[in-house]
Amino acid sequence: MANKTTKQRANNRTNGRLIFVRAGMRLLSAIAPPLADRLALDLFYRPRRRQRQPEVAGLHPHRWRVHTRAGWLTVWDYGAGPTVLLVHGWSGGAFQWSPFIEPLVRAGYNAVALDMPAHGLSDGERTNLRDFVHAIVDTAQRVKPVHAVVAHSLGATATTLALAHGLRAQRALLIAPPSRGVPGFVQAFARHIGLPPARGQRLVARMERRFGDLAQFDARQAAATLDTPALMFHDIDDPEVPYREGEALAHAWPGARMRSLQGLGHNRPLKDPEVLREALAFIAGPERPSPFEGRSRLAAAAQAGAIR
Repeated sequence: MANKTTKQRANNRTNGRLIFVRAGMRLLSAIAPPLADRLALDLFYRPRRRQRQPEVAGLHPHRWRVHTRAGWLTVWDYGAGPTVLLVHGWSGGAFQWSPFIEPLVRAGYNAVALDMPAHGLSDGERTNLRDFVHAIVDTAQRVKPVHAVVAHSLGATATTLALAHGLRAQRALLIAPPSRGVPGFVQAFARHIGLPPARGQRLVARMERRFGDLAQFDARQAAATLDTPALMFHDIDDPEVPYREGEALAHAWPGARMRSLQGLGHNRPLKDPEVLREALAFIAGPERPSPFEGRSRLAAAAQAGAIR
């Protein structure tokens, strides 16, 4: 009951801040549009930071720092053997991989979990998808060869892009991967903070001036070029990343398998025993699994053999 009350209070505070932000952004959008744009992008680039480290009973991590094109990052590694790189998503942290680490070590792997830029104990206050890709590619260079990458949410999007831009891994396991493209992220964020659609389009234009053609960050285009064996998990009722986004990425990725989940939402797959069991089997499995091997009835019915 106490935990529920604490969580409810936290939710109430979050909702209260969101109401305040929406009111302020609507006012600024009306009286000072350029300032509204700048503040909106500043919010867009700022993840929520949780300074926690993985906690695994009986295992002591080797904690170290790595310099990447995205800045200095904090990394934890456990065990010895083939490397499995663990990549969290936006406003997450390496601590989310605690349920994965002990089974990986027990199975003979070196589990490497990093705090992404502006997350956890890594440097920075702002970050973006390009930074995520650089962080993955550059960290992988320090711990190569990489046997497998396991990634969640935006970390899965960045992993897909990283595989198309220098990351070498024998397998990729993605959980709740977004695939809507950067303009989609920006428009959704603009709606979330109360901006009208026209302001969202202005934010996209400002990002294009900074980064160039945003199609370079399209995970579906990147996936179509890959031959890395991939397994994806996605809850059909994920409230943060719609199931159709993971489905679209699996369609685009040659040979990818899609596992449909239900009742786990966006974050709980990271600690679900069945997901963990299947993930470990995939990591240890044959080099190129069949796209249809053991798919759930729900996935088979929804896709009718369309994933190749």
